[in-house]
Amino acid sequence: MVLAQNIYKSTKHIGEYEERIIQILVEHFQHNGYEVIPHSSLNIAWGSVLSDVDLLLIKDHLLTYVEVKSSRDNLSRAKQQIDRVMDYVDYAYVATDKHVRDWQIANAGLIHVQEETVTLVKRAKKFHNKPRFYSIVTLKKKCLARFFGTDNRCLMLVNKYELAQHVYTKRECARHVLKEIVTCGELCVTNCPIGQKES
Repeated sequence: MVLAQNIYKSTKHIGEYEERIIQILVEHFQHNGYEVIPHSSLNIAWGSVLSDVDLLLIKDHLLTYVEVKSSRDNLSRAKQQIDRVMDYVDYAYVATDKHVRDWQIANAGLIHVQEETVTLVKRAKKFHNKPRFYSIVTLKKKCLARFFGTDNRCLMLVNKYELAQHVYTKRECARHVLKEIVTCGELCVTNCPIGQKES
């Protein structure tokens, strides 16, 4: 189960134009019963371009990712950012203070923030596709080794790409498991969700 207190906090600098939007969203979603984790970092191997996210929301065991873009940002970048993390979450939104007339990001929702008002412009669709190989290979090597059942000695003999290929062919590597792995930061060593699924 995804728990807010386990998720790593991002060390990335917050954009000055996004900060106020994020504050408004935090208050809005907390008021609507969500656990809200601003400026968080996913428990994955590749750099902060992929792992750092603006806002994560948890409610009813569902994980929602919100990418915040101010009117000074290029909204087209949001499509690529959502694509990178879509296999780890149930829903994705872009929140912006810009008026958007033609929304082009499939399955992602759109939220408009103006002053203190938060308006849902387009509701997101739930992601259902099987996670892609790309999303498996971004996991940390120790996570892949646990999936594959490899001990530390064998781990030194196998490269990460080979481990990812083996894991990708396992049926247990579903979205709900990936979601728990990438949010298990504080419990990665002591309470690994991979071990729980296999026991």
